[in-house]
Amino acid sequence: MGISTSPHTPGPPYSISALKNAARDPSTVSSVVGSVLVAVFTVYLGLSGGGYDVVVRSELGLVIWWLVILGLLVGLLPRANVPRSGAISIALLTGFLVWTWIGLSWSHSHELTLAQVGRLSTYLGIFVLSLCLIDLRSARALLGGIATGIAIVSGLAVLSKLVPSLFPVNSSSEFYATTRLSYPFDYADAVGEFAALGVPLLLYTATSARTLVVRAASAGALPIVLLCLGMTVSRGGILAAFVGTVVFLALIPNRIPRLPTLAVVGAAIAVLMLALLHRPGLRDRLGVAPSGERHSMIVICIAVVVGTALAQAALVLVMRRVRRPSWLRVSRRAAQVTAGAIALAVVVGVAVAASSGAISSLWHDFKQPNPSVHPNQYLRLLSVAGSHRYQYWQVALKAFDSAPLTGIGGGTFRFYWAQHQTLGEYVLNAHSLWFETLAETGLVGLLLLDAFFGYLVVRGAFRAFRAPFAKQEVLTAATAMLVAFCAAAAFDWVWQVGVIPMVTLVAAAVIASDLREPGGGPETRKPLGVRTRITLAVASLLAMVLIAIPVAMTVSVRSSQSAAARGDLKAALADANAAQLVEPGAATPRLQRALLLEQVGNIPEASAAIAQAIAREPDNAQLWLVASRLATESNDPQKALSDYNHAKSLDPTSTIFR
Repeated sequence: MGISTSPHTPGPPYSISALKNAARDPSTVSSVVGSVLVAVFTVYLGLSGGGYDVVVRSELGLVIWWLVILGLLVGLLPRANVPRSGAISIALLTGFLVWTWIGLSWSHSHELTLAQVGRLSTYLGIFVLSLCLIDLRSARALLGGIATGIAIVSGLAVLSKLVPSLFPVNSSSEFYATTRLSYPFDYADAVGEFAALGVPLLLYTATSARTLVVRAASAGALPIVLLCLGMTVSRGGILAAFVGTVVFLALIPNRIPRLPTLAVVGAAIAVLMLALLHRPGLRDRLGVAPSGERHSMIVICIAVVVGTALAQAALVLVMRRVRRPSWLRVSRRAAQVTAGAIALAVVVGVAVAASSGAISSLWHDFKQPNPSVHPNQYLRLLSVAGSHRYQYWQVALKAFDSAPLTGIGGGTFRFYWAQHQTLGEYVLNAHSLWFETLAETGLVGLLLLDAFFGYLVVRGAFRAFRAPFAKQEVLTAATAMLVAFCAAAAFDWVWQVGVIPMVTLVAAAVIASDLREPGGGPETRKPLGVRTRITLAVASLLAMVLIAIPVAMTVSVRSSQSAAARGDLKAALADANAAQLVEPGAATPRLQRALLLEQVGNIPEASAAIAQAIAREPDNAQLWLVASRLATESNDPQKALSDYNHAKSLDPTSTIFR
């Protein structure tokens, strides 16, 4: 959404002469290009189901690592010197990746664990490439690009409810039907949490951008992003937005002039939410709302956006020309003392709540499976019921207890859940990055991942207090976004929705970098030796291989399924064999091969193929059910019954066995 500058810069930061000079600066042009590219990257991933699909996510990972390799070999990377903090962060995230990879030796699913390794390789590539490119100017551009991308995706999400004819695909059909806004991720909570990440970034650009137009546009975008969050009815998203805003206000320098912007945006979203709540068809109907409600809401949205943008422009002009009273000028020291006092008050408040039993009561309510059902779905926001999260976390802790040091293997929580749950619910993730990491990678994995995020949060907050003013705003925005992500990740599976961790890792790279001024002298960039470049390029190539294997296997299996659907069983079998060769440890290609062989009547070979799949994924109840069916077709009722009973033991609450 633009490039920020210190308000202490002489002259209006959005004057015509300043803009002309900036336009002639090559580094400014490259920053604008970088901002646009990041915005396009965010929108592309967002509109591709959030990057949840392994193919979409992995294609970007391969491109990113290829850019790193080329940049290293030709000497273009790193553009800026990678500081010790960056090296520590890379080491921690790489350590988590390697530990997950080592988990292949004890995981009960080579395929699912390697898929997690590929995911982590992609995320590491985002972090490394960002860290190699960031200086102070590019950091502003990257954060502005993310803010722009989030605003665009959020606006399109709202439009999917207001003008559904523009969005022919019903994105609510794959997981579950819901009246909550779930486009384009097909998961309402993830959409809300993605929008929440944009709140501190848009507050930053609305109050710190170089141009008046960008400040006004950022403020105008905020009500739509918040409306998107509201329409998802996501309590996790609201928590993330609240936490991000609080951290932003706690760390941002010169915060008093930013409060009027917050007030204007607050009034704007209040108007939009009141308008939404007074339109029951748009609010609660499953499907298309009445045209009158939708069209009137569009008019109100346009009026609120324009009004907010104009109000922000007026605020900027007034504050630029009216000198602030001395009693509203707060020194940095006084601001730090105030922030410390607020933090102390929060701690005291929590202690009082704990001693009075209020926290115990809230915890009891959280353990309840679901919020009460109301005709107005927005009343669920008044409940703290965990929507089965307490039950998910209980099972995750049991998995941790079964293997406290190593965990059960990356990606395999779904199998442990199926065996030990009591809800009769099909679940893939523990709905918490921290609990799932503890279950799947044990204490070692959790410490590595917590150390990565914890180190960057502490570093960002500490530097936001102590850095020069020009860096404080950037660090504050990045840190607030990172903390908002950590809050969302505590209650949902945002780690699997690729666009959310990817944009967060760009902000994390901003915190880890030293944020030097561009063109700050020869000491800014220390050239790497040839041997170092080659070593790093080889490591990057290895990361590409870890991404390529799972995605190539997936593409081959999907090609086999498509060929089978059109009746070309020969091509389908060839593709299944190819997938099997690409990833020998995977169960899915052998399952696909067994199903194809069964279809052509070759039961002995189909039985052999399913046995190979079971050997690679012994906790998968689906494989045992297929084996039971094949044993029946082989006239072996004893084996069929044994395999069926074993499948039932792996997923005893499944409706299949009722």
